[in-house]
Amino acid sequence: MEWKKILVNRKLLSVMIVLFLLQMIVFWEDCQKNDRIWMERRDQPYEDYLREEEEQHIDAYHAAMQAIMDQADEMSGISIFAEENSFSSRNRASTKKAFEPMLDVNLTYVKGRTITEFFSFRFGGLCALVCGMLAAFELGEIRKKRVRAITFPTEYGRLRLAFEKIGALFIWALILTFLFQTSILLEGMLLFHENPLRILSCPAQTFVCFASFPLKITVWQALLLYLLYRTIILYVIMTLAWAVSVIFDHVVLAAGVCGGVFAVEYFLYAKIDDNNVWKLLKYCNVWYQTAENSYFTKYKNLNILEYAVNRNTAILTALAIAYLFGAAVGIVICCRRYPCSSKVSRIRQTVSAVKVRVESIRGRFLEKLSLTGMETYKALIAQRGLVAILLLAVLICYRADFTQVKRSTQQELYYAFMERYLGEPGEDSDREIAQLADKLEQVDITFAQQYSEAADGDTMIVLAMWYDSFEEERLFLKQIQEQTESLKNISQETGIAVWYVNLYGYIHLLQNDDAMLNLGLLLAIVWICLGIYNGENGSGMACMINSSHRAKFLYRVKIRVAMILTSLVYFMVLLFEIVSVSVVYGITGIGAPVQSILDLSDVRIHCTIWQYFLIRYVVRWGIYLVVCICVCKALELVICKKGLFNGIKSRKSV
Repeated sequence: MEWKKILVNRKLLSVMIVLFLLQMIVFWEDCQKNDRIWMERRDQPYEDYLREEEEQHIDAYHAAMQAIMDQADEMSGISIFAEENSFSSRNRASTKKAFEPMLDVNLTYVKGRTITEFFSFRFGGLCALVCGMLAAFELGEIRKKRVRAITFPTEYGRLRLAFEKIGALFIWALILTFLFQTSILLEGMLLFHENPLRILSCPAQTFVCFASFPLKITVWQALLLYLLYRTIILYVIMTLAWAVSVIFDHVVLAAGVCGGVFAVEYFLYAKIDDNNVWKLLKYCNVWYQTAENSYFTKYKNLNILEYAVNRNTAILTALAIAYLFGAAVGIVICCRRYPCSSKVSRIRQTVSAVKVRVESIRGRFLEKLSLTGMETYKALIAQRGLVAILLLAVLICYRADFTQVKRSTQQELYYAFMERYLGEPGEDSDREIAQLADKLEQVDITFAQQYSEAADGDTMIVLAMWYDSFEEERLFLKQIQEQTESLKNISQETGIAVWYVNLYGYIHLLQNDDAMLNLGLLLAIVWICLGIYNGENGSGMACMINSSHRAKFLYRVKIRVAMILTSLVYFMVLLFEIVSVSVVYGITGIGAPVQSILDLSDVRIHCTIWQYFLIRYVVRWGIYLVVCICVCKALELVICKKGLFNGIKSRKSV
């Protein structure tokens, strides 16, 4: 019966449904984004690229497996790898044993973009994690003592209830994992018009993402195993969150502890390199197991006391230890802590003292601050406005594009060119472009001449590799020539002295203004406004407030608080956008005419880039403020109208 408590909680169920629909929308947008970006950068449909990549992978698969076997044999003759009882020798033997059966796998091409997109999609795992944490806190029954007070005196009632909660956690971990993962598979197959029977029945190694997968199984078996793996991961995290909620018995403290642990986990995940001696902390990590899929699809051994331990084995062992610890702590506390007992342990006394201190600080906070501060506290804390801001922050981090942290040769050439010639196109820049064009033309002539005179196939292959090494320079030349020609045309047509500016940063600033981010910001604003007005309605105070002669003043304060919070949230989002783009791509030449950005060449006003973006952001800010005011006025009429009517009806005539 415990698992049904989530179903009867309408608010929690609504949040889960919203996150479920959100991850479906984000997956569809990611697929569209991949198509658009690949067409812009390579002038090639993304599906054609995936087909070519998969065909090359299938053709070279057996050779790659044989190369692993040969490399293992060759390494056995090197002293450092042949040393007995060393990690190197054990890793070599384990790798050979794992991939030896893969030589018998026969692969044929199968259209399966869904599998590629599925194992590269990370947002669904984060949504499932949030839902699991909320379910764990709900089953912790924070500040709900009625059931515990009844079951405590019964024989074995506490123990049975604790085990029922652990069972309910597993049921919801399985349900959430199945729904969030299966829905993405079904959505992908519908989007790409793929045959599920053909995809699921082929060997897992058919697809590039499973190139180093060491199990000889089909795709449906791999997906079933992956589903079980994700269920175990989510179940352990939910069990630990449930134990934390039982220990602290306070939603703010429990959420704060979990948030601190997650922050430490993210720091370890982001900062520890794959080759670091502490890499076990990177792999046995909440964020790694939630946001990554490489632990399942790619084979890797870890050096643990000179033994070659499979990464998945190490992760499962860490999960088992964490689960046993969390379940044991939760069961012991549920069985030993009486709901109203005055005899408490030192931990309980410490937690109680912290709770008293927090409540004392909260009381002084409410006493000293004005009505504006009280309304702000109500919107962010009492009505969970911080939850909306947190979810918006998760969405912003996910939508941030860090794909070009490592630049290609073409991009490095482009960045260097822009640093040298920032400003109006001149003779020096034209001279460098002409020299590069002459160099590449000479390369073409040399290649054509020597290729026609090549005597054997090996020479032709060497020549082809030499010729392909200039591909990045050709792409850069094409890019800079197109930008130069466009700038000269704009200068002739408008008479504006446009500049060379690095377009990468400005293009991404323009692209960051996407529908998903705007929708998330609007939902956060609506959530905050609802919290400001819903407090009195839920507590029954709307009647008294509307009967007061200062009701209009209170509602003006509410609108003012809503506008302040809307502005703070908007500027935090804006700051993240600008800083992230500046760090990854760089923002230079902000004093140039706005027409220097080719996507804004049709702008008819004469202003600089920084002036244009300032106007753009101020207009967006004004739109959000108007939306905030409209929402507040609507809530004032809808939510407070009933209280006003009741107050007037109950007023006695004099």
